[in-house]
Amino acid sequence: MMFPFRSALAAVAPALAGLAASGAAAQTDPAPAGLPLAHAQTSAFVDAQLKAWYAPAARRFAADGDQLADRTQAWCAAAPKQPARDPARDAARLAWVQAMQSWTRLSAVPIGPLLDRHSDTRLDFQPLRPAALDKVIASPVAPGEWAMDRVGAQARGLPAMEYLLWKKPAAPRTPACAYLATLARDLRDEAHELARDFAAEAAAARDAAQAAAWFNTYVNQWLSGMARLRWRDLEMPVRSWGMEQAPRAASGQTALAWRERWQALRQASIGGDGTPDGVLPLADYLRARGLAGAADAMRRDVGLADAALQGATPATPAARLLDAARRIDTVTHTISRDVPAALQVQLEFSAEDGD
Repeated sequence: MMFPFRSALAAVAPALAGLAASGAAAQTDPAPAGLPLAHAQTSAFVDAQLKAWYAPAARRFAADGDQLADRTQAWCAAAPKQPARDPARDAARLAWVQAMQSWTRLSAVPIGPLLDRHSDTRLDFQPLRPAALDKVIASPVAPGEWAMDRVGAQARGLPAMEYLLWKKPAAPRTPACAYLATLARDLRDEAHELARDFAAEAAAARDAAQAAAWFNTYVNQWLSGMARLRWRDLEMPVRSWGMEQAPRAASGQTALAWRERWQALRQASIGGDGTPDGVLPLADYLRARGLAGAADAMRRDVGLADAALQGATPATPAARLLDAARRIDTVTHTISRDVPAALQVQLEFSAEDGD
């Protein structure tokens, strides 16, 4: 996880301070170095991302969180049923899938409130620890009540709910189901906090230095998002964990999760089908700043990764999945190699950078 906004501002401040002398000439200089990060195009990029991407995505996640909490509560309060198919349970499962999709989209490039609130740790720590989950369920602070601020990340969030909906289904009117409903309410509350915070950030005014700091963090988090898909979602299940331990395997939604994360990253990178109106992809930003070569390379590499990921499922041969992971890694090369010097972006080490 990368540093939050305030740290990013401090990180780029020295570089920004040295730009004043270069003035407008530096802003129009097409050379591969010396382009100021504090620029009208950077401010436009940040405003577009917050208003057209993050604020709407957070609202969608909050709406899905409401539905998940309602349907989970309805199932857990229902009379236990014997039939293999329980409509109330199926409705809760579908609500979980929808919330997982909207969360994956929102958090593909985590920034701003997602970082400040440590939402990924709270809602999507992986891998789940079933033993820790069982211990929490057995130890409420009062019958049917848990203090969520004291529950470890390894026993909460979407993975814990997935486990209790599919892997070890919680029966209605049991402590396990009561904890499941508590988890759903916790996700709902976090989703509403994120929606509120992103709405406020989208409406806030930023000066050029603040927009530059936000953009600096965004580039780092974009790299981290690509690395997460490559390493945690694809390479680790193939090389080490086994596909039964892949993210969303318990619900059978691994392929959907891959598709949702990649779609969000692709749209953030080059746009295309499904991209919300008003979003400015990174490739278009680079071209607008005079970095046509980097923009073309990004479009080419994203296209190759897109083709490699088409139709990927846990049953796809390992060699093909590893090739897709390699293609995703290639997408990041231009940004990590050429753009930092050209735009004075400072790259930071990410926890997702492991090999």
